[in-house]
Amino acid sequence: MSDSLFSALRKYPKSQELDPIENFITEGFAWLLRNKEELARDFVIYLNPKLPEPLSLTHTIPAWQTQHTFPGGQIDMVADLGQFAFIFEHKVWSYLSPEQLSKYRDYAKTNLKWSQGYKLILITGSTRQHEQNPDLALTWSDIYKFLKSWVETKSDDSLVRGFMDMLVEENLGPAAPVSYESIVSYIPAQSIKPNLQSITLRTADADWRWVSKRIGLKKDAPIPCMPVKPQWGRLGLDILDGWFPGIFIGVLLDGSDHCVQPSNSHLGPDFCLILDFAIDKWKTVEGDFFHSEEYTKLRSRLKANSGKWDFHDHRFEATKPNRWHPLHLRKPLAEVLRGTITFEQQVDRFILQGREVIELLLDGRELEDLTKRLHPAHSTTP
Repeated sequence: MSDSLFSALRKYPKSQELDPIENFITEGFAWLLRNKEELARDFVIYLNPKLPEPLSLTHTIPAWQTQHTFPGGQIDMVADLGQFAFIFEHKVWSYLSPEQLSKYRDYAKTNLKWSQGYKLILITGSTRQHEQNPDLALTWSDIYKFLKSWVETKSDDSLVRGFMDMLVEENLGPAAPVSYESIVSYIPAQSIKPNLQSITLRTADADWRWVSKRIGLKKDAPIPCMPVKPQWGRLGLDILDGWFPGIFIGVLLDGSDHCVQPSNSHLGPDFCLILDFAIDKWKTVEGDFFHSEEYTKLRSRLKANSGKWDFHDHRFEATKPNRWHPLHLRKPLAEVLRGTITFEQQVDRFILQGREVIELLLDGRELEDLTKRLHPAHSTTP
Protein backbone atom coordinates (compact mmCIF):
# COMPACT_ATOMS: atom_id res chain seq x y z
CA MET A 1 0.00 0.00 0.00
CA SER A 2 1.25 3.48 -0.86
CA ASP A 3 2.58 5.51 2.05
CA SER A 4 2.22 8.89 0.40
CA LEU A 5 0.86 11.64 2.59
CA PHE A 6 -2.27 12.02 0.49
CA SER A 7 -2.99 8.28 0.54
CA ALA A 8 -2.64 8.33 4.32
CA LEU A 9 -5.18 11.12 4.64
CA ARG A 10 -7.73 9.11 2.63
CA LYS A 11 -7.54 6.01 4.84
CA TYR A 12 -10.59 6.75 6.96
CA PRO A 13 -14.00 6.09 5.38
CA LYS A 14 -16.56 8.86 5.40
CA SER A 15 -18.78 8.55 8.46
CA GLN A 16 -21.22 10.74 10.34
CA GLU A 17 -19.90 9.29 13.60
CA LEU A 18 -16.26 10.25 13.06
CA ASP A 19 -14.84 13.76 13.05
CA PRO A 20 -12.84 14.08 9.79
CA ILE A 21 -10.35 16.55 11.27
CA GLU A 22 -9.55 14.12 14.07
CA ASN A 23 -8.72 11.50 11.46
CA PHE A 24 -6.74 13.95 9.32
CA ILE A 25 -4.60 14.99 12.26
CA THR A 26 -3.95 11.39 13.32
CA GLU A 27 -2.96 10.24 9.84
CA GLY A 28 -0.95 13.36 9.07
CA PHE A 29 1.01 13.18 12.31
CA ALA A 30 1.63 9.44 11.95
CA TRP A 31 2.84 9.93 8.37
CA LEU A 32 5.38 12.51 9.51
CA LEU A 33 6.64 10.18 12.23
CA ARG A 34 6.86 7.20 9.85
CA ASN A 35 8.73 9.08 7.18
CA LYS A 36 11.04 11.32 9.21
CA GLU A 37 13.23 9.17 11.45
CA GLU A 38 14.92 12.07 13.20
CA LEU A 39 11.54 13.56 14.08
CA ALA A 40 10.26 10.19 15.33
CA ARG A 41 13.34 9.63 17.47
CA ASP A 42 13.15 13.12 18.95
CA PHE A 43 9.43 12.72 19.64
CA VAL A 44 10.06 9.55 21.66
CA ILE A 45 12.85 11.36 23.52
CA TYR A 46 10.41 14.24 24.16
CA LEU A 47 7.80 11.87 25.58
CA ASN A 48 10.07 9.77 27.77
CA PRO A 49 10.87 12.18 30.65
CA LYS A 50 7.22 13.21 30.86
CA LEU A 51 6.15 9.68 31.79
CA PRO A 52 5.67 8.78 35.47
CA GLU A 53 8.53 6.28 35.10
CA PRO A 54 10.89 7.15 32.23
CA LEU A 55 11.97 4.19 30.12
CA SER A 56 15.40 2.87 29.26
CA LEU A 57 14.85 2.95 25.54
CA THR A 58 17.22 0.83 23.49
CA HIS A 59 15.43 1.25 20.18
CA THR A 60 13.93 4.69 19.66
CA ILE A 61 12.65 4.34 16.08
CA PRO A 62 9.33 2.51 16.43
CA ALA A 63 6.98 1.32 13.73
CA TRP A 64 4.06 3.75 13.56
CA GLN A 65 0.61 2.31 12.91
CA THR A 66 -2.85 3.85 12.76
CA GLN A 67 -6.30 2.29 13.04
CA HIS A 68 -4.91 -0.57 15.11
CA THR A 69 -7.97 -2.80 15.41
CA PHE A 70 -8.56 -5.24 18.25
CA PRO A 71 -11.68 -7.09 19.48
CA GLY A 72 -12.66 -4.25 21.83
CA GLY A 73 -12.25 -1.35 19.44
CA GLN A 74 -9.70 0.59 17.45
CA ILE A 75 -6.60 2.44 18.65
CA ASP A 76 -5.79 5.69 16.86
CA MET A 77 -2.02 5.30 16.76
CA VAL A 78 0.55 2.80 18.03
CA ALA A 79 4.30 3.25 18.25
CA ASP A 80 5.52 -0.34 18.24
CA LEU A 81 9.04 -0.80 19.60
CA GLY A 82 8.97 -4.59 19.39
CA GLN A 83 8.36 -5.83 22.92
CA PHE A 84 7.08 -2.43 24.07
CA ALA A 85 4.51 0.00 22.70
CA PHE A 86 3.24 3.54 23.04
CA ILE A 87 -0.54 3.53 22.60
CA PHE A 88 -2.06 6.85 21.53
CA GLU A 89 -5.65 8.03 21.76
CA HIS A 90 -6.33 11.26 19.88
CA LYS A 91 -9.22 13.64 20.46
CA VAL A 92 -9.87 17.10 19.07
CA TRP A 93 -12.83 18.45 21.06
CA SER A 94 -14.78 15.29 21.86
CA TYR A 95 -14.44 13.33 25.10
CA LEU A 96 -13.48 9.73 25.70
CA SER A 97 -16.23 7.16 25.65
CA PRO A 98 -16.94 5.32 28.92
CA GLU A 99 -14.10 2.94 29.87
CA GLN A 100 -12.34 3.62 26.57
CA LEU A 101 -8.83 3.64 27.99
CA SER A 102 -9.62 0.65 30.21
CA LYS A 103 -10.35 -1.36 27.06
CA TYR A 104 -6.98 -0.36 25.62
CA ARG A 105 -5.24 -1.39 28.84
CA ASP A 106 -6.98 -4.76 28.92
CA TYR A 107 -5.95 -5.41 25.33
CA ALA A 108 -2.35 -4.30 25.83
CA LYS A 109 -1.93 -6.50 28.91
CA THR A 110 -2.97 -9.58 26.95
CA ASN A 111 -0.89 -8.77 23.87
CA LEU A 112 2.01 -11.20 24.22
CA LYS A 113 4.09 -9.25 21.73
CA TRP A 114 4.39 -6.33 24.17
CA SER A 115 5.97 -8.42 26.90
CA GLN A 116 7.91 -5.44 28.26
CA GLY A 117 4.77 -3.38 28.66
CA TYR A 118 3.17 -0.29 27.19
CA LYS A 119 2.38 3.34 27.96
CA LEU A 120 -0.97 4.94 27.20
CA ILE A 121 -0.82 8.51 25.90
CA LEU A 122 -3.84 10.77 25.43
CA ILE A 123 -3.64 13.83 23.16
CA THR A 124 -6.59 16.24 23.15
CA GLY A 125 -7.62 19.74 22.18
CA SER A 126 -7.92 20.87 25.80
CA THR A 127 -6.72 19.77 29.21
CA ARG A 128 -10.39 19.64 30.25
CA GLN A 129 -10.63 16.44 28.21
CA HIS A 130 -7.92 14.73 30.24
CA GLU A 131 -9.56 11.85 32.06
CA GLN A 132 -9.44 8.08 32.67
CA ASN A 133 -5.85 8.29 33.96
CA PRO A 134 -3.57 7.78 30.96
CA ASP A 135 0.14 7.42 31.63
CA LEU A 136 0.64 10.77 29.93
CA ALA A 137 -1.87 13.42 28.84
CA LEU A 138 -0.91 16.10 26.32
CA THR A 139 -2.71 18.66 24.19
CA TRP A 140 -2.24 19.36 20.50
CA SER A 141 -0.82 22.67 21.61
CA ASP A 142 1.96 20.69 23.32
CA ILE A 143 2.57 18.85 20.04
CA TYR A 144 2.68 22.17 18.20
CA LYS A 145 5.30 23.50 20.63
CA PHE A 146 7.39 20.34 20.22
CA LEU A 147 7.25 20.63 16.43
CA LYS A 148 8.01 24.36 16.53
CA SER A 149 11.12 23.72 18.60
CA TRP A 150 12.10 20.89 16.26
CA VAL A 151 11.88 22.89 13.03
CA GLU A 152 13.73 25.79 14.65
CA THR A 153 16.60 23.67 15.98
CA LYS A 154 16.78 20.51 13.84
CA SER A 155 15.25 20.74 10.38
CA ASP A 156 13.17 23.47 8.79
CA ASP A 157 10.86 20.97 7.11
CA SER A 158 8.02 22.36 4.99
CA LEU A 159 5.73 19.37 5.62
CA VAL A 160 6.17 19.64 9.38
CA ARG A 161 5.40 23.35 9.13
CA GLY A 162 2.35 22.50 7.04
CA PHE A 163 1.09 20.19 9.78
CA MET A 164 1.70 22.94 12.34
CA ASP A 165 -0.31 25.34 10.16
CA MET A 166 -3.18 22.86 10.12
CA LEU A 167 -3.14 22.69 13.93
CA VAL A 168 -3.33 26.48 14.08
CA GLU A 169 -6.15 26.56 11.51
CA GLU A 170 -8.11 24.11 13.65
CA ASN A 171 -7.50 26.17 16.83
CA LEU A 172 -5.19 23.49 18.19
CA GLY A 173 -2.03 25.57 18.33
CA PRO A 174 -1.06 27.97 21.13
CA ALA A 175 -4.15 29.47 22.74
CA ALA A 176 -5.11 32.91 21.44
CA PRO A 177 -6.37 35.64 23.83
CA VAL A 178 -9.89 34.86 22.60
CA SER A 179 -9.55 31.12 22.21
CA TYR A 180 -11.75 28.76 20.25
CA GLU A 181 -12.71 26.95 23.43
CA SER A 182 -13.76 30.15 25.22
CA ILE A 183 -15.87 31.22 22.23
CA VAL A 184 -17.83 27.98 21.90
CA SER A 185 -18.23 27.73 25.69
CA TYR A 186 -19.51 31.27 26.18
CA ILE A 187 -23.24 30.81 25.53
CA PRO A 188 -23.64 27.50 27.42
CA ALA A 189 -21.74 29.01 30.37
CA GLN A 190 -24.33 31.78 30.76
CA SER A 191 -26.69 29.28 32.40
CA ILE A 192 -24.31 28.25 35.17
CA LYS A 193 -25.26 30.95 37.69
CA PRO A 194 -29.05 30.56 37.53
CA ASN A 195 -28.77 26.77 37.51
CA LEU A 196 -26.37 26.77 40.46
CA GLN A 197 -28.66 29.16 42.30
CA SER A 198 -31.60 26.79 41.81
CA ILE A 199 -29.53 23.87 43.09
CA THR A 200 -28.32 25.88 46.08
CA LEU A 201 -31.84 27.02 46.96
CA ARG A 202 -32.95 23.40 47.07
CA THR A 203 -29.99 22.36 49.22
CA ALA A 204 -30.85 25.17 51.64
CA ASP A 205 -34.02 23.23 52.47
CA ALA A 206 -31.93 20.40 53.93
CA ASP A 207 -31.41 20.32 57.70
CA TRP A 208 -27.98 21.79 58.44
CA ARG A 209 -28.58 22.31 62.17
CA TRP A 210 -26.36 19.33 62.92
CA VAL A 211 -23.39 21.58 62.14
CA SER A 212 -24.13 24.04 64.95
CA LYS A 213 -24.74 21.13 67.29
CA ARG A 214 -21.40 19.52 66.39
CA ILE A 215 -19.48 22.75 66.83
CA GLY A 216 -21.02 23.40 70.23
CA LEU A 217 -23.43 26.23 69.48
CA LYS A 218 -26.95 26.37 70.82
CA LYS A 219 -29.26 23.91 69.15
CA ASP A 220 -31.67 26.70 68.20
CA ALA A 221 -28.94 28.95 66.79
CA PRO A 222 -30.06 30.53 63.50
CA ILE A 223 -28.88 28.81 60.35
CA PRO A 224 -29.15 31.57 57.74
CA CYS A 225 -29.23 29.64 54.47
CA MET A 226 -31.41 32.30 52.84
CA PRO A 227 -31.30 34.33 50.76
CA VAL A 228 -29.07 32.43 48.39
CA LYS A 229 -27.45 34.92 46.06
CA PRO A 230 -24.06 35.45 44.45
CA GLN A 231 -21.81 37.65 46.57
CA TRP A 232 -18.04 38.08 46.85
CA GLY A 233 -17.73 35.84 43.81
CA ARG A 234 -19.32 32.86 45.53
CA LEU A 235 -22.70 31.16 45.51
CA GLY A 236 -23.72 28.81 48.28
CA LEU A 237 -24.81 28.49 51.90
CA ASP A 238 -23.55 30.30 55.00
CA ILE A 239 -24.07 27.55 57.53
CA LEU A 240 -23.16 29.40 60.75
CA ASP A 241 -24.29 32.84 61.83
CA GLY A 242 -21.96 35.52 63.17
CA TRP A 243 -18.78 34.36 61.43
CA PHE A 244 -17.18 33.16 64.67
CA PRO A 245 -16.36 31.23 62.66
CA GLY A 246 -18.59 31.11 59.62
CA ILE A 247 -18.78 28.01 57.46
CA PHE A 248 -19.63 28.49 53.79
CA ILE A 249 -20.23 25.62 51.40
CA GLY A 250 -20.83 26.18 47.73
CA VAL A 251 -19.10 27.32 44.57
CA LEU A 252 -16.43 29.98 44.28
CA LEU A 253 -17.09 31.28 40.78
CA ASP A 254 -14.65 34.18 40.94
CA GLY A 255 -11.76 34.16 43.40
CA SER A 256 -10.85 37.85 43.00
CA ASP A 257 -12.48 39.03 46.23
CA HIS A 258 -11.04 36.12 48.20
CA CYS A 259 -7.63 36.54 46.48
CA VAL A 260 -7.43 32.88 45.39
CA GLN A 261 -6.99 30.97 42.16
CA PRO A 262 -8.91 27.75 41.37
CA SER A 263 -7.33 24.55 42.62
CA ASN A 264 -7.18 23.42 38.97
CA SER A 265 -7.56 26.25 36.47
CA HIS A 266 -8.20 23.78 33.65
CA LEU A 267 -11.32 22.47 35.39
CA GLY A 268 -12.90 25.80 36.28
CA PRO A 269 -14.57 26.92 39.53
CA ASP A 270 -14.22 25.03 42.80
CA PHE A 271 -16.83 23.56 45.08
CA CYS A 272 -15.50 24.50 48.48
CA LEU A 273 -15.83 24.92 52.19
CA ILE A 274 -14.56 28.31 53.32
CA LEU A 275 -14.00 29.15 56.97
CA ASP A 276 -15.00 32.79 57.52
CA PHE A 277 -14.10 35.09 60.39
CA ALA A 278 -15.61 38.56 60.96
CA ILE A 279 -12.45 40.56 61.61
CA ASP A 280 -14.31 43.79 62.38
CA LYS A 281 -16.78 42.17 64.78
CA TRP A 282 -14.36 39.88 66.63
CA LYS A 283 -11.13 41.87 66.44
CA THR A 284 -10.47 41.58 70.18
CA VAL A 285 -10.23 37.79 69.99
CA GLU A 286 -8.76 37.44 66.49
CA GLY A 287 -5.23 36.82 67.73
CA ASP A 288 -6.36 34.36 70.40
CA PHE A 289 -8.43 32.46 67.83
CA PHE A 290 -5.85 32.06 65.08
CA HIS A 291 -2.79 31.60 67.27
CA SER A 292 -4.50 29.17 69.61
CA GLU A 293 -3.37 25.61 70.13
CA GLU A 294 -6.70 24.36 68.77
CA TYR A 295 -6.48 26.28 65.49
CA THR A 296 -2.85 25.26 65.05
CA LYS A 297 -3.87 21.61 65.46
CA LEU A 298 -6.69 22.09 62.95
CA ARG A 299 -4.33 23.52 60.34
CA SER A 300 -1.76 20.81 60.93
CA ARG A 301 -4.31 18.01 60.67
CA LEU A 302 -5.80 19.26 57.42
CA LYS A 303 -2.42 20.03 55.91
CA ALA A 304 -1.25 16.51 56.72
CA ASN A 305 -4.39 14.79 55.45
CA SER A 306 -7.31 16.45 53.71
CA GLY A 307 -8.26 13.37 51.72
CA LYS A 308 -9.53 14.20 48.24
CA TRP A 309 -9.92 17.86 49.15
CA ASP A 310 -7.32 20.52 48.41
CA PHE A 311 -6.37 22.34 51.62
CA HIS A 312 -5.55 26.04 51.23
CA ASP A 313 -4.28 27.97 54.25
CA HIS A 314 -5.15 31.53 53.31
CA ARG A 315 -3.90 33.21 56.44
CA PHE A 316 -0.50 31.75 57.28
CA GLU A 317 0.74 30.29 53.98
CA ALA A 318 -0.69 32.55 51.26
CA THR A 319 1.29 35.18 49.37
CA LYS A 320 -1.64 37.56 49.84
CA PRO A 321 -3.36 36.45 53.07
CA ASN A 322 -7.09 36.98 53.50
CA ARG A 323 -7.95 37.29 57.18
CA TRP A 324 -11.69 37.17 56.48
CA HIS A 325 -11.53 33.81 54.68
CA PRO A 326 -8.55 32.05 56.27
CA LEU A 327 -9.13 28.40 55.37
CA HIS A 328 -10.38 26.65 52.24
CA LEU A 329 -11.12 23.00 51.49
CA ARG A 330 -11.96 22.59 47.82
CA LYS A 331 -12.14 20.48 44.71
CA PRO A 332 -13.20 21.31 41.13
CA LEU A 333 -16.97 21.58 40.70
CA ALA A 334 -16.57 19.53 37.52
CA GLU A 335 -15.29 16.64 39.63
CA VAL A 336 -18.01 17.04 42.25
CA LEU A 337 -20.80 16.86 39.66
CA ARG A 338 -19.16 14.27 37.42
CA GLY A 339 -21.66 11.63 36.32
CA THR A 340 -24.76 13.59 37.35
CA ILE A 341 -27.50 14.19 34.80
CA THR A 342 -30.62 15.44 36.57
CA PHE A 343 -31.35 18.39 38.85
CA GLU A 344 -32.13 16.02 41.73
CA GLN A 345 -28.82 14.19 41.31
CA GLN A 346 -26.91 17.45 41.45
CA VAL A 347 -28.79 18.60 44.56
CA ASP A 348 -28.01 15.28 46.24
CA ARG A 349 -24.36 15.56 45.23
CA PHE A 350 -24.15 19.10 46.64
CA ILE A 351 -25.56 17.93 49.98
CA LEU A 352 -23.40 14.80 50.07
CA GLN A 353 -20.18 16.64 49.25
CA GLY A 354 -21.09 19.50 51.57
CA ARG A 355 -21.61 17.12 54.45
CA GLU A 356 -18.40 15.26 53.65
CA VAL A 357 -16.22 18.36 53.69
CA ILE A 358 -17.85 19.74 56.86
CA GLU A 359 -17.25 16.39 58.56
CA LEU A 360 -13.61 16.64 57.50
CA LEU A 361 -13.33 20.11 59.03
CA LEU A 362 -14.96 19.10 62.33
CA ASP A 363 -13.50 15.62 62.66
CA GLY A 364 -10.75 16.59 65.11
CA ARG A 365 -13.08 18.66 67.34
CA GLU A 366 -10.61 21.56 67.29
CA LEU A 367 -13.26 24.11 66.28
CA GLU A 368 -15.66 22.79 68.90
CA ASP A 369 -13.06 23.19 71.65
CA LEU A 370 -11.98 26.59 70.37
CA THR A 371 -15.52 27.96 70.07
CA LYS A 372 -16.47 26.79 73.53
CA ARG A 373 -13.38 28.36 75.05
CA LEU A 374 -13.43 31.74 73.31
CA HIS A 375 -17.14 32.25 72.66
CA PRO A 376 -18.95 30.90 75.74
CA ALA A 377 -22.06 32.97 75.04
CA HIS A 378 -22.73 30.75 72.04
CA SER A 379 -21.84 27.42 73.63
CA THR A 380 -24.33 24.94 74.97
CA THR A 381 -24.78 24.63 78.70
CA PRO A 382 -23.79 21.32 80.31
